[in-house]
Amino acid sequence: MVAGLIFVAISVSGCGASLLTRFISRTVEHDSDPIEHVPNRISTPILPDVGLSVLWIGHASVLIQIHDKVFLTDPVFTRTVGMVSRRVVEPGIDAATLSRVDYVLISHTHFDHLNYGSLSEIPKQGKLLIPFGAAEYTPEFGFQETREMRPWDVLEEDGVRITAVPAQHFSGRYGFDILWTTGQGYTGYVIQYKGKTLYFAGDTGYRDSLFTQIGQRFPIDVALLPIGPIEPREMMSRVHLDPQRAVQAFGELNARLMIPIHHRTFVQGLELSVMLAQEELEKIVAERGLQDRIHIMKIGERKIVGK
Repeated sequence: MVAGLIFVAISVSGCGASLLTRFISRTVEHDSDPIEHVPNRISTPILPDVGLSVLWIGHASVLIQIHDKVFLTDPVFTRTVGMVSRRVVEPGIDAATLSRVDYVLISHTHFDHLNYGSLSEIPKQGKLLIPFGAAEYTPEFGFQETREMRPWDVLEEDGVRITAVPAQHFSGRYGFDILWTTGQGYTGYVIQYKGKTLYFAGDTGYRDSLFTQIGQRFPIDVALLPIGPIEPREMMSRVHLDPQRAVQAFGELNARLMIPIHHRTFVQGLELSVMLAQEELEKIVAERGLQDRIHIMKIGERKIVGK
């Protein structure tokens, strides 16, 4: 997130310092606000058995359970990311309630996705999957295995099939290191297990044929798609989906259900409200009658999709 703002700031001559200053001032404005609590937080996030369960922890952190296997995407449980951006809503679950995680999927190396403090908190008996080029940013956390994944690489074991798929984002962690990073450093993932298929886009912008290509390869039951940050739109649209583009991507994926992520949790971009992305998506959903196909979740909410 912080690296992302620095990237878009330095990519536009003459206004970079102004954009960065405005972002920091927005963050400071929220710093005095009490963190919003999640009522009735789920104390047993892992179920004895379920067809497909999606629990939104916040931002791009999602706990996915398909039957007996547990997957966790971009875990962020910390109060801030990059020591700058403060959490607006507490995590949907407490990391201590996770008894196990079979696969941890990291989409890219930015602070709000590859979060060291959160990776230290969660169970380590599973495997950590990271995009190609992220190993140099990934300390040894003690997972059973850490594996770099290039686009279209496949991990297949015990009936689970996880495919790294292309995304439209950027690498680096600290902003300026994008100039010398050697690997791509970002990816999405498609999880397949026992007849269920879930697509986790990570953080991505829109690119012609990107989502069509993924949708043609996989019969997607659930697509987890980011819908922010939005402002400033001209710059953010290069590497992030806004609600309109997310709905377009959902159609091109030909997925059964879309669940929006990467919004509501932190101050992002220059939005005047952390609710902007959700409000714009709600309007699109109502106008197009997509209430049965796009489920806008609350942080801490769990949705069970099929048995």
